[in-house]
Amino acid sequence: MPSIQPGGTLDDAIRFYEKGEYRQAIELLLQLRGVSSNDPGVRLWLGKSYLKTRDWDGAVREIGKATQLQPSNAHYFLWLGRACGAKAAHSFPLLAPRWARRVVKEFETARNLSPNDLSIRFDLLEYYLEAPGFLGGGQDKANAEALDISKLDPQKGYIARSTILSKDKKWDMAKKELIQATIDFPKNANAFKDLADFLLERQDFEGAFQYARKALAIDSQSKGSLLIMAAAAIHLRTELDNSEKILNNLALGPLTDSDPAFEEVYYWLGKCYLAKGEKAKADTAFKTALSFNPDYEKAREPLQSR
Repeated sequence: MPSIQPGGTLDDAIRFYEKGEYRQAIELLLQLRGVSSNDPGVRLWLGKSYLKTRDWDGAVREIGKATQLQPSNAHYFLWLGRACGAKAAHSFPLLAPRWARRVVKEFETARNLSPNDLSIRFDLLEYYLEAPGFLGGGQDKANAEALDISKLDPQKGYIARSTILSKDKKWDMAKKELIQATIDFPKNANAFKDLADFLLERQDFEGAFQYARKALAIDSQSKGSLLIMAAAAIHLRTELDNSEKILNNLALGPLTDSDPAFEEVYYWLGKCYLAKGEKAKADTAFKTALSFNPDYEKAREPLQSR
């Protein structure tokens, strides 16, 4: 990796991050931290970059410092909760509960600071659904969060209710919520994308393909919709050349935190190459996916099956 020359900016570091060049981002951010150790933005992005390189302690430390430097910033506490969640997931079983309790503490702090922020609300909803009561979770809390989300944004309310129903494996009811969202909000690309994503997970590939296309008709730049359409097409063994082109373009970046992750893009690129009978290219794509996220088992499975 070439050394980063002095004189870069935080925007330069963010560009490295969104290109998937996390080591370069860290090198530049460490330079910037040396110049201005009290810049909370530098600390946040350094912590986020550490998350990508699996340095859980570094991520908690740096993002925690960002919250200390700017304790009124809800976004920083949201990311601190996410960092603590990653630490919990990779801790010894006896230590994981302590980190899990901190996750909900940081998320709830973020919500108190910015109660209208839907990204915070959805992270809390997911936590309440997944965590047992003794770690601050619970169905009642999840239901209350979904109700608040629906008041803040009725379209997102459908997604929140569908999330809860999916957790209970009430697939038909979950699907109905998402279909209703497309009916009530026919010009909202995310409503169609969310339904397409649900159908892809439920292996309704034709439905996923069609609804992803509808989302793209509204927002042709939606990277999430492009990925879903390509993934569905790969399963259907149709438009493989176009899917390969889409995925290669996505792999070039930039990909923000709200876009598909690089490991997901490379996984589907590998699946596309397999569908085309190009096994060597498929293996390279799967290995690249694992270089971004060694825990991404979906990319490991096709390598182990041969």
